[in-house]
Amino acid sequence: MKIKTRDWCIFTILAVLFLFFWYKLEYPRFAFVNLSINKQQAIAKSSEYLQSKGIEVKNYSRAIIFDEDEGFNRYFQHAAGLKAEEEFIEKHNFDLFRWMVRFFKESQKEEYYVYVSPRTGEVIRFFHLIEDIEPRVDLGKDSARFKAEAFLRETFNADLSNYDFHEEKAKRYEKRTDYVFSWEEKGVYIPWKENQGGAKLLTEVTVSGNEVREFNKHRFDLPEKFSRYVEKQFILGEYLFSIFYIILFAMLIFSVNIVLKKRQEVIPRLTKKWFYYVAAFLFVINSAELFNNLQIIFMDYPTSARMSSFLGLVFSKWLFNTGFLIIGFIMPGIAGETLSHEVFSKNKYSSFFTYIQSGFLNRGLTRSIILGYLICVIMMGVQAIAFYYGQKFLGVWREWSTMTYFSSGYIPLLTAFVIGAGASLNEEINFRLFGISFAKKYLRNSFLAVLLASVIWGMGHTLYAIFPVWFRIIEVSLIGLLYGFILIRFGIIPLIVAHYLFDVFWCSAAYLLGKSSPYLFYSSVGLLGIPLLLAVLAFFLNLPERNKPIAAVLDRIEKYNQKVLVAFILAKKIEGSSIESIKTELIRHNWDHLLVDLAIKEVFNPDP
Repeated sequence: MKIKTRDWCIFTILAVLFLFFWYKLEYPRFAFVNLSINKQQAIAKSSEYLQSKGIEVKNYSRAIIFDEDEGFNRYFQHAAGLKAEEEFIEKHNFDLFRWMVRFFKESQKEEYYVYVSPRTGEVIRFFHLIEDIEPRVDLGKDSARFKAEAFLRETFNADLSNYDFHEEKAKRYEKRTDYVFSWEEKGVYIPWKENQGGAKLLTEVTVSGNEVREFNKHRFDLPEKFSRYVEKQFILGEYLFSIFYIILFAMLIFSVNIVLKKRQEVIPRLTKKWFYYVAAFLFVINSAELFNNLQIIFMDYPTSARMSSFLGLVFSKWLFNTGFLIIGFIMPGIAGETLSHEVFSKNKYSSFFTYIQSGFLNRGLTRSIILGYLICVIMMGVQAIAFYYGQKFLGVWREWSTMTYFSSGYIPLLTAFVIGAGASLNEEINFRLFGISFAKKYLRNSFLAVLLASVIWGMGHTLYAIFPVWFRIIEVSLIGLLYGFILIRFGIIPLIVAHYLFDVFWCSAAYLLGKSSPYLFYSSVGLLGIPLLLAVLAFFLNLPERNKPIAAVLDRIEKYNQKVLVAFILAKKIEGSSIESIKTELIRHNWDHLLVDLAIKEVFNPDP
């Protein structure tokens, strides 16, 4: 693909400009992140802690995930802002992130949860789950409180004079009484809205017999009004996502109908194998991702069931979802190829057909990939500006769910790659290649087609990462508008590259810009460099674009149909009919668009 020097200059200048905006507005959000303790160290710390309590950890199965304090992060961003959140974390030695380690036995209720700080390796939260009927000696409220206070002084060097006593509860079981005590740190009160309460910082201890069965060094106590507000946002997000899912299912049905009707045409016949291969690739990486994230699955295992039954249910759901994903990639892909040739015939790079016919590994691919990097940087800057004003004026907040999910896998590198590759391929095929082409065919307006596809795409992002949900639709739709322009002007490859880089960056930004292990830093850099390596390979190989004449790949039936079309078009030409009227008539009678174009070219523009 050729890109004009003027376009290179424009995109380069925009990338530099928006990189500056991103650095000023977004970089501070990641610079304070400290993830010095890795997964193996967290496991060792949690095991040492349990062994110090006389627990044989080798008798337990284990799962570990990376987690965040969602309530704290949501509230502080919304009520006080990112800068205040960072200052609070530093001042109060608060852990926004934590390693969560679970020790459990199959079909037994007793288990242990140990939370380890990724900054210091300190055990910041713990609870021991036991049977309700397990007997314990009753120390009485006063003795239990004395034990809790002694525990805080010994474990966290807590000065209780800096706290106000907050609450005490006694929960009576059949054979024991558990006492729960909490203290409120003085001077910590972050108001939500006027007369709607505020948040407090608590320290909690649960005493059961002679054991401190549970403790939490820092619990951010949220006002009820805010919790209800967040719940409302999630309900609205689920509602909008349900509408999106119905639309997505309808799009799949339309794509299947198009493929069935046009399955004998040239473009579906020549492109379907490529989509089968890519779908197989998606199946392989999603299968690897399932096993890579077994720790998350084990964390959700209910010990009331057998492990085999639980895993059987998990794999069944995964197989169904993956099957839908594969079908939802192949059918819109093949249908999109056909529609793209019909509605964007002047841009041969808006689909994969030209690449499939002429080859990928040439300097045209190199140029497309470099353009993808520039587009990604521009998108980061656009998003940073949108977030800045959204947080300042509209109460927008963001979550770290993608980064924490990425961190919980056995191989974080693999999880980030699957997120980036899967989302870029699936979403660009569904909402750009198919969605825009399908909408353009019926709306007959490129801008409206891009806008509709972008809004639908935005609705598909209303369940996670950024809230309120209506802002998420606006933010993603804005990105979708630019993506639509890129598709029409520069083709599909730069979009897939930019989308991949964008998602991988948000998975790994905390490891690139904060304090983390060398392994996570360099693996993140490697992920972002994969398209660049492909660009370098294509640059040096620079295989010639074969550009086989379409007539050379027609089968016997297609060649016969083309002769019929040539005869019909020649007769119409003699009658004085225009090219447009002839083409409209033939398309209305469901003739293959590509054969019609070839026949028209042969009649009206014969080769010399």
